[in-house]
Amino acid sequence: MDVERTMEFILEQMAHVATMQAKMEDDLARREKIGERTDRRLDRAIRLAVREARNERRRRQELAEAQRATEASLKAFIESLRRGGNGSHGNGKE
Repeated sequence: MDVERTMEFILEQMAHVATMQAKMEDDLARREKIGERTDRRLDRAIRLAVREARNERRRRQELAEAQRATEASLKAFIESLRRGGNGSHGNGKE
């Protein structure tokens, strides 16, 4: 009888181990799917961040160019005022 109880115990333990293994495999599969979704989200976030950084760099370059153009125009305007470039001959009368 002891042998039968031992065999029954062993079979119960094997069934328990098989159940636990199946649960672990399911859990692993679920975690892998979560990991894959997370990887896709991270990839997308990185692509968007790189795109935004490039757009921001382009906007800053455009702004810097616009500022340089404005500065050049302002310098030219100021210089024209110094030279009397408003149509007069520098004497203020006309």
